[in-house]
Amino acid sequence: MKSGATAHGAASETGGNPRLTSMASVGAAVLVALYGLPAAQAQQQPQSQPQAATTPDTLKEVVVTATRRAQTVESVPYSLSVITPTTLQNANITDLASLTQAVPGMSMYDFGARFAGGTTPIIRGLNADSEPRGFRTFEQSPVGMYIGNSPLSEGGYFQLDDLQRVEILRGPQGTLYGAGALAGAIRFIPNPPELGVLSGELSAGSTETAHSSGTGYVVSAVLNAPLGDTLAVRFSAQDDYEPGFINAFGLMRQAGPIPTGAPIPADPSDPVNSPAEFYDTKDWNFQKTFTGRASALWKPTERFRAELAYEYGDVRGAGGPQANPVWPGGAYPIDPRITLPAGGPYRDFTTEDQPFARTTGLASLDLSYDAGFATISSTSSYFKTDGETINDDTDSFGAVSFIAYYAGVPTNPRYLDVQDYTDQAHSFSQEVRIVSAAGPEKPVDYTLGVYYEKSTRDGQWNVSDPGSYQRTVAQGCTQPYFYGATFPDCLVLVGPGDTTFNQADAQNFHDESVYGELTWHFAAHGQITFGGRRYQESFTDLQTYTDYAFSTVIPGVAHGTSPAKNTWKVDPSYEYAGQQYVYVLWSQGFRRGGANSVPLSGFLRESPELDTYAPDTVNNYEAGLKGRFANGLTYDFDLFDDQWNKPQISGSTPIGNLVVFNGNTARSRGFEFQSTGPLLLPGLTYTISYAYADAVLTSNFSLPANNGSGVVLPGELTGTAGQQLPGSPKVSTAGTVTYQHSIAAGYVGSVSLSADYRSHTGVALSGGDSGLQTSAFTLWNLSATLTHDPWNLLFYATNLTDKRAILAPPTALSPSDNPAFIPLSADYIINRPREVGLRLFYSF
Repeated sequence: MKSGATAHGAASETGGNPRLTSMASVGAAVLVALYGLPAAQAQQQPQSQPQAATTPDTLKEVVVTATRRAQTVESVPYSLSVITPTTLQNANITDLASLTQAVPGMSMYDFGARFAGGTTPIIRGLNADSEPRGFRTFEQSPVGMYIGNSPLSEGGYFQLDDLQRVEILRGPQGTLYGAGALAGAIRFIPNPPELGVLSGELSAGSTETAHSSGTGYVVSAVLNAPLGDTLAVRFSAQDDYEPGFINAFGLMRQAGPIPTGAPIPADPSDPVNSPAEFYDTKDWNFQKTFTGRASALWKPTERFRAELAYEYGDVRGAGGPQANPVWPGGAYPIDPRITLPAGGPYRDFTTEDQPFARTTGLASLDLSYDAGFATISSTSSYFKTDGETINDDTDSFGAVSFIAYYAGVPTNPRYLDVQDYTDQAHSFSQEVRIVSAAGPEKPVDYTLGVYYEKSTRDGQWNVSDPGSYQRTVAQGCTQPYFYGATFPDCLVLVGPGDTTFNQADAQNFHDESVYGELTWHFAAHGQITFGGRRYQESFTDLQTYTDYAFSTVIPGVAHGTSPAKNTWKVDPSYEYAGQQYVYVLWSQGFRRGGANSVPLSGFLRESPELDTYAPDTVNNYEAGLKGRFANGLTYDFDLFDDQWNKPQISGSTPIGNLVVFNGNTARSRGFEFQSTGPLLLPGLTYTISYAYADAVLTSNFSLPANNGSGVVLPGELTGTAGQQLPGSPKVSTAGTVTYQHSIAAGYVGSVSLSADYRSHTGVALSGGDSGLQTSAFTLWNLSATLTHDPWNLLFYATNLTDKRAILAPPTALSPSDNPAFIPLSADYIINRPREVGLRLFYSF
C-alpha cells in the first residue's frame, strides 16, 4: 500500500473520503512508547466503525485538500493545522485577527477591523514590518490567503461564517500557492451547496462586554435548497454588532462632515481665539459587520460540477482598541483653557471622531471534470475591496517643531490634524489545474497548473487641517508663514478641502506562472514529491506628493520591475506504521519585488537606492513526525529552519516617506507541536499546540534616507544582526480540555476550557520603536453547549479573567518633540476585554 496521497485511496480535489485502515501492531507499539497507553485501549474502536453520536470533534478524522487532493491531515507531509467550525464558534473566533490569536505560530498586528487594509497575518515570525500606520500595505503579503480555491488580495475583510474548516499551512508554499505564500497559506473552506437536501440553520445571540455599557448581538441564517436533481443553491448571512469598550474624551464638534468640517467655536463672536466645543462619548470603538454568501452548484453528471459563488462583506464603526492610561490629567497643551481628565485603562483622548468603513466582494466560478486519468479544474475569481479610515493625529503632530506651518501663529486653539486613508483594490485571477487520479496501482501522482493574475491597487493619504486657514484669514494674516516669520506673514496654506498634504499611489501587478508537483511512490509505504513553479511578473508603482504648507508638488513618475523566478520543493515521506508518518521537506517561498516611486529631488527627496526593492525568498528546511491512532489520538511534531534572503521591510523614512526596502538576511528556527486525543474519562478530550520561532536578522543592513531635514544621509535605515523580527512572539501555545456527555435521552452537553499564551513581541525593527514590545499574556476561554436536535444552545466567555494585554505600545516620539504632548499621545493598543455571550441555534 502506498503512503501519502494514495496511502488510503485518497481522492482528487473534487471530493471523496479516503478509506482508512486499522492500526498495525507496530503502531500499537509506538502508541505505548509515546503515550504509555495500553494497546487494547488504542484498538478498542477501529476507525472503520461509525463514530458515536457523542464523539467529540477532536476525535473525528479530518480530511483536507491542502495538496489539491482529499487526504487525511496526518498524511500531508508538512506542518498543517485545521480549525473546525465548532472551535470557531465556541471560542468566538469571528475574523482573521481573532483566529491568529488562537493558533500558535501565527500572529497579526490586531488594531481592529479598521486597519484591515494595512495588516497581514504572520507565520513562523517571517515578518520585518513595524506595526501599521493606518495605510494599506505596499508590499505583497507574506502569507497567501484563499476562500476555497480563490485567492484573497490584501485589504479585504470578511467574518468567518458557514465554513467547513480553516486550513493553516505553515512554511513556504511557493509551488501550489504561488507568490505571496512566502511563509505559508491560510485556506477558508466554505460549505458548498448540497444536492437533494433541503436544510438550514437560524441563530440569534446576545453578548455583554466588560467595561462597556452596550449590548452586542449576532444573528445568522443558512439555507440549502435543491432545485431539481442536478442543481442546488446555498445562502448564508450574518449580522454582528460589537459594542465598544473605550470611552473617548476631548472630541471637537465639527460644522460639517468628517473629515472636512471645521471645528465649531464655543464663542462664535471670536473666531480667532475661541476654544472649540468639546464632547465625550462612551463605548466609542464599536463595530458593525455584515457577511453574506450565495452559491449555486450544478452537477449534471457524476463527472462534471460547476459552482458559482459570491461573498460580500461590509464592516463599519469608529475608533479602535486603544487606550491612554498615562495622561495625568490637566490642561490641554494646544488650548490650556481646556482641562482633560486623567487617562485610564479603558479611556482615550481624541480630538476627532475616527470612523471607518470597508466593503469587500469576491466572485468565483469553479469548474471540474473527472476525465478518468485526472480531474481537470478551473477557478476564475474577481476580488474587490474599498476602504476608508479616519485617524486623528492632532496630539502626535502637535509635538513636532513645524506645527506653525499647519496650525498658525499663535497656534489655532481649534487645531485638528485629520488623516484620511482610502484604498481600493481590484484583482482578477484564473487558474487551471490537472490533478491525476490516485490509486494503489499507480506509481506516480501529479498536479499541473497554470495561473494568471491582474490586479490594481490605489491609495490616497490625505491630511487636512479643517478651519485653520479660515482662522488665519480672520486673524488678518496676508502672506504665507515661513520659519521665524511674524504677523502678517502667518497665513496657513491649504489646498481644496483644507488639505495640507496628499500622497496618491497606484500599483499595477501581473503574474503569469506555471507549476507542477509529481509524487513517486518508490516503495509500498514511501513516496517523494518534487515540485516547481515558474513566475513571470511585472509591477509598476506611481506616487504623487503635494505638501501645500511647503509649496511642494512632486508629480508621479512610474517605476517598475519585471521579476522572473523559479521556486522548488523536494518532500520525501514514509509511513513507518499504520497512519504514522515521518517526512523531511525542502521548500521555497517567493514574494514579488516592487517600486516606491519616491521623490528624488526637492525637500522630500530620497536616495535612488530606495527607488525599487527586490523580491525576497525563503528556503525552508523541515522535518517532522505525524500520526493518528485508532482511539482518535493524533500528534504532529516538526523542526524547521527558514532562511530568508533580502527580507522586505515596510516603513517610513525620517522625513515621512512611505517605502519598502530590503534587508540582507534573516532566519527563523524553531519547532511546532500539536496533539489531540482522549483523556481518562469517556467523552473527555484534549487539544494542545505549541510553537517556538526564533526569528532574527542574521546580518546587518544600512541604507541612506532623508534625515527629516531635507538631507539624504547614509545609515538612516539600519538593522543589526541578532535583532528579533517584529510582530510575532517567540513562544505561543494553546490548550483545550473538553468534556462531552449524554445528559439524557436526546440531550448532549459539552463544556470546554481553553487557554492561549503569547510571549513578549517586538513591534519595530529599527528606529526609536525598536525596543518596544507587547505584553506577555494568557487568555482563558470557557464555553458550554446543550444540544437537543434540532436545537443547540451555546454559552461562551472569552477572556474569562478579563486580562488586559498590551498588543502594541505607543509609537516613540523624538526627544526634541514638545514634552507636553508625549503623555497625551501615548495610545496603547489593547485586547478585547471579557465577553460573555449566549446564542441559540435551530437547524432543519
